[in-house]
Amino acid sequence: MTSFPDEGDTRKVQTAVIGRAGSDVPVFLPYDQDEFDAFMRGRSRDEFYCGTLLGGCGKKLTPKRYTEKKCHFAHRPPVHCRRTANGESSADHLYIGQALAQWLAQQNHRKAKASYRTVGDRPGGTVDFRLSGGRQFVRVQLARLGLRQWQQEAEDLTQGAEAVEWLFGPDSMLAYDRVKTHGYAIRIECRTVGATREVRVGTQLPGDTIEWTALSECSMTREGIVTPSLAHTPEGIMPRRSTEAAATAAQVFFQLADDTVAFTGAIPRNDVRPPAGTTGRVYDADIQPVGASVLRARIVLPSITPAPNPSRVYLLGNGVTLTPLGAPEDAPAWLILASRARRLDAREAAAWSGLRPALPESTATGHTQTSRPAPAPAVRQPGLSDPEIVASLRQSLERIARSGGRVTWPKLVRAMGNGAESITPEHRLKLLVAMDFPPAQDRPVLSSLLTTGGDGPASFFSDVLTELGWAPGISAQEVDRIHQQELERAYQLCGARREASPSRKAAEAEAPPASAGHPQEVPEPQKPQVGREPISPASLPTLQLVLALREHLRARAKNGAADVTWRELSEATGFAFRLLSDERCANLLFRVDEPLTDSGLMYTALVVAEDGNPLPYFAAILQRHGRPVPGLPSEVHWARQLEVGRIRDAYTDAERQRKTAGTEPADAVSAPAARSGSELQAHVSEVAAIGTLTGLRWRFGRARQTGDLAEAKRVWQEAGRVYGTKLTPENQAKYRNHLRDMSEWVRGRENENVLAELRPLLHNLAQKEGVADTSTLRGDLNRAKELKRKYHGKLPEDLQTALRASEEGLDEPTASRNEVSAPDHETDRESRPSREKLSELAALVRAALEDAAHGGTTTTWSAIRHRPGGELPHLHPDDQGEILVLADADTPMSEPLLSALVTTNNGELHPLYRHVAYSLGRDLPVSQDELHAQWQLDVLRLYGLWKHR
Repeated sequence: MTSFPDEGDTRKVQTAVIGRAGSDVPVFLPYDQDEFDAFMRGRSRDEFYCGTLLGGCGKKLTPKRYTEKKCHFAHRPPVHCRRTANGESSADHLYIGQALAQWLAQQNHRKAKASYRTVGDRPGGTVDFRLSGGRQFVRVQLARLGLRQWQQEAEDLTQGAEAVEWLFGPDSMLAYDRVKTHGYAIRIECRTVGATREVRVGTQLPGDTIEWTALSECSMTREGIVTPSLAHTPEGIMPRRSTEAAATAAQVFFQLADDTVAFTGAIPRNDVRPPAGTTGRVYDADIQPVGASVLRARIVLPSITPAPNPSRVYLLGNGVTLTPLGAPEDAPAWLILASRARRLDAREAAAWSGLRPALPESTATGHTQTSRPAPAPAVRQPGLSDPEIVASLRQSLERIARSGGRVTWPKLVRAMGNGAESITPEHRLKLLVAMDFPPAQDRPVLSSLLTTGGDGPASFFSDVLTELGWAPGISAQEVDRIHQQELERAYQLCGARREASPSRKAAEAEAPPASAGHPQEVPEPQKPQVGREPISPASLPTLQLVLALREHLRARAKNGAADVTWRELSEATGFAFRLLSDERCANLLFRVDEPLTDSGLMYTALVVAEDGNPLPYFAAILQRHGRPVPGLPSEVHWARQLEVGRIRDAYTDAERQRKTAGTEPADAVSAPAARSGSELQAHVSEVAAIGTLTGLRWRFGRARQTGDLAEAKRVWQEAGRVYGTKLTPENQAKYRNHLRDMSEWVRGRENENVLAELRPLLHNLAQKEGVADTSTLRGDLNRAKELKRKYHGKLPEDLQTALRASEEGLDEPTASRNEVSAPDHETDRESRPSREKLSELAALVRAALEDAAHGGTTTTWSAIRHRPGGELPHLHPDDQGEILVLADADTPMSEPLLSALVTTNNGELHPLYRHVAYSLGRDLPVSQDELHAQWQLDVLRLYGLWKHR
């Protein structure tokens, strides 16, 4: 043993890399002997190298334990190493690279990989990451650099990327200039914690103060890294102190009592964002507090609150606050936040004498301004709400269907007392869609009863069909067919009492609606019960609300799973859900699906905000149900799409099974999703598959964070099945890297488990050799061979050497080569099968492989050999390979080889697979890891291709 008598010996180093000379996985050897023992537990003395990324020679290092002086690594003689940095900080660039790569993976940059550059004589003077396809660049500047040189490098990097984020090491003086130009700088350093070096991030602020935090407390945005000391604002990233100081004036607010502020004339301000820390929609309106005069103010209301009508007066409640804005002269000077806005009737609005609501457009421009005769007793005044109009339309058209007639839109609306000229074509389409949605087999499309002249459909009927879920752009002939079908269903289901031709029905419908002889054709202007202003659900039992929501959402799921807003739910159920808090709304939606199993359908995913985005509390509902919780807004969208896709798949499959069983009536109308054609169904299925993959990625990320290898492997295999059977080749190419990342992590952890058991096992074999009995040694050796087969790729060289030595010690030098199939010595002495015999055997093997593909399983040579009805003889490995080549000779180049289904007894990739692919001109990856991933994808593709053959 070589001794090192003094502390100045340059061959003593504190850091190394493990596995190989070019590894980027660093280790730090603790100084203390007790920590040395903990450090070496589970490790071998032969796995440490003087890494080339450390500036070292690449030779092996030996850990030295001392009690009188510091423990350290030492080179094995002879020593020819020119490494200059040996201390505890000499591998900090590798620690930083590893920490940042893991953190970026959690920030949805899973492909992030560190690259290290030597600056001067310092290895790892910079650590670089390219993100988002090179559009974003992260540089860690560890080496000292002159200001001008750094400015030039910064300019060069900016030209090649949209955004460049800089982190400065403890020795860099450039951070001070960064503070002057940007108001802050991000520092990064390592410190010794036990047997490792811990990475932490600091925010350097003006005044040379640095606020340190853990890397896990930071987040990565498109603009750069945001630490707890920084704030992400619309103007960019800036120190939180600055944003707090700027917001100090806006933090002054006054709490107002409920029902003490009214407003009118609300104008939406879609160009204005809500204040920081709030959500909702922004309006400018005239407000009047109790006992005060009218003034202009800016109001923020929850997103689920219906847009206020400018011609109505509203009263604010449920946490009203008044805040000075300090805005320009042309903008309101006050900001009001409230959670509720209640519309007042004429009597209540009269109490707010200062507010002058604007007249409705139709009233201000119409002739009714000059003449206001008393209305007839049977005719309603204008001003019905949309739910009232929809209910009245439905009631009137059902009467017309019972009479077997049809009617024009102007006559239908005129009978309600609301002139047709006040309803625009866009508004008419919205009303008709609301009346006929959702389409169902027991409810006809009543819009088919409308006509614009003649026997055919109304000119706007095709637009109604499109909004209800039929495929857009359908031909006029198809519209006529659907119209005639829906018209007959309307007559049949509404119980028409007379038979007449379509022309006669249209002529009868053209009769004057006020005729005393046709009361059934005149919609009575009576306000229907279901058309009332939605009642407040605040005091109603939760169960009643949950049952109403559940019934409506399941009906929507059955008829195409279209999205729905809270406003539409209020119109459909009669409950004003806008009056409830977000917390109670979230609880109601949670109760709708409770209890929700892993395979259960989450109907509340159909509920969206007014802008079509997921509800702000949708992620919280997912978490309460135990579903994977996304971390980014874009992932929340995919999470909802995942749940909606499951709903659509479930109902589409149920519909298909019902049709196959022949239980559906012949004249039943198919669901809109079926009408949209097979292409739309395939698109919806693929969207659902992409959503499933996204959810599986979250599950995998959670399993990786917790170290749950079994769960990670299950998720990876499930993702592989979805990838291989549900995605088009274009999307497979897009998501291939995600599958490869999963594969690499799972196989890496499995390899670690194998090495953790194999190293001590081989060590014990070497110690027991010549002492223990042969049966014990043979059992340990067989276990070592089994672990070797489980290892993905080649074992480290030291373990291969140890395993060969153990085999030689037991006189079994050829045991490790018998993994494919043990050759029969008697068969070897006999003549090999002829070409004709191999062709016959190839036909039997292909039949066995096709059966395995049909069943979605793999097989082994042993199972093929003992297959009933076609047993094979013992075959030499060369003959096995030739048979597989012949069996796959007719396989199209666009399909994977059936030989991929032949595995080892452990279910792993068979060694002959590469040989077969090469013989048939198939390109395969060179890397063993990539080959394994390709083989798995080929197996999954075979399952999908042969499932329905």
